[in-house]
Amino acid sequence: MHVQGPSGFHLGHEKRTLIDTSLREIVAPAWSFHQGRTGRFMLAAAIMVIAGCTSGSGGSALGKDPEPAATQEAQAQAPGASSKFGPTAVGKKVDQFRGDFDKLKQNTLTRSQQLDTIRNQTAANVNTYNNLVGAIRSRLQMGSTPGNPELLANWSQAQTLLTQIDADIATLNTLSAQVSSDAGTSSFLLENIRAAYSLSGALEEDHRQLRLLEDEVNQNAIVIDRALLNLNAEINRQQQVVTAERTGLVQIAADINAGQSYPAQARNVRAIPPAAFAPVNFTDKKPLVKIVFDKPDVTYEPALYQALSTALQRRPDAVFDLVAVAPEGGNPSAAQKNADAVFQSMTNMGLPAERVAKGVMASNKATNLEVHIYVR
Repeated sequence: MHVQGPSGFHLGHEKRTLIDTSLREIVAPAWSFHQGRTGRFMLAAAIMVIAGCTSGSGGSALGKDPEPAATQEAQAQAPGASSKFGPTAVGKKVDQFRGDFDKLKQNTLTRSQQLDTIRNQTAANVNTYNNLVGAIRSRLQMGSTPGNPELLANWSQAQTLLTQIDADIATLNTLSAQVSSDAGTSSFLLENIRAAYSLSGALEEDHRQLRLLEDEVNQNAIVIDRALLNLNAEINRQQQVVTAERTGLVQIAADINAGQSYPAQARNVRAIPPAAFAPVNFTDKKPLVKIVFDKPDVTYEPALYQALSTALQRRPDAVFDLVAVAPEGGNPSAAQKNADAVFQSMTNMGLPAERVAKGVMASNKATNLEVHIYVR
C-alpha cells in the first residue's frame, strides 16, 4: 500500500474500505438525531468529511460533479447560444425584407432584358425604314412616273414601320412606368430596413444582416435610377424622330404622286398675315389652275406644282384663293371635300397655309365638281 503526502494522496482498496465503514458509522447516528440541533450539526460534518475525501480523487462515486448554476447562465448568454430561443422579431423582419428584395431584384433584371429587346427591335425597324425612305427619295430625285405603284408600296411599308416604331415608344412608356414603380418600392423597402435598427430585442447577427441587405438595396437602387434615366432619354429621342419622319412621309407621298421631288426652295415660302385676304368675286376671273373631278382618281399634283412654282417665281409674295366649285343644284359638301384635298397637297408642297384662302361657289357653267385656284 502506497500513501502520498497531504498535497495529494492515493489510497489502496483496504484504506478506502476502512473510510467507507467509518463514514457509515458517523452518518447513521447523525441521521437518527436529524430533528435536533446536534443531529443537524453531525449531518453537516458528515457531508464535509465526504466532500473532503472525494475532492482528492477528482470526482464522486456517481460521476462528474454538475456545473454550477452561474456557469450554465453564462453559457446561455454567450454569443451564438441564443439561437436556442428561436428567431427574434427583427430576424423575422430580415427574412421578410430579403424576400421582398429578391422579388425587386428579379423585376430589375426583367426590366433590363425587356429594354434590350425593345431597343434591338426598334433599331431593326429604324434601319429598314431608313433604307426604304432612302431608296424612294433616290428614285424620285432621278425622276419617276406619277403615282408609281412600286414607290407607293415602299411608302406604305415605310409607314407601317414608322407605326411600329411608335408602338415601341408606347411599350417604352409602359416599361418606364414599371421601373418608376420599382424605384418607389426600393425606397419604401430601404426605409423599412433602416427603421428596423431601432426595434428592441435584436441580436448582433440581426443587425449584421440588416446592414448587408441595406447595401444590396442601395446598389440595386442605383441600377433602377440609371435604367429610368436611360428609358426617358430613349423615349424623348424616338418621339422626336417619329414626329419628324411623319412630316417627311407626307412630303414623300406628295412627291410620289408628282413623280418627282419638290425643290427645297418651294417648301420654304414666306408666310404672310391672314389680314391680307379680302372677299373676292371670282365670277369673271380666270383661275391659275382648274381641276375637274370627273373621275374617282384625278392626278392633278404635277400640274399644280408647276403652276404654283411659276407663280411664286414671278411674284414671291403671291397669295392664293382656293375655291370649291359645284354645279347649280350640285353637292357643295363634295366640292368642299375635293378642295380640302387640294389644300393638303398645296401645303405638302411647302406653301404656308396662311397664304391660302378657301371658299365655295356654285357655277352654272360647271358640269362636274371642280376646284379653282386664283392668284391675288
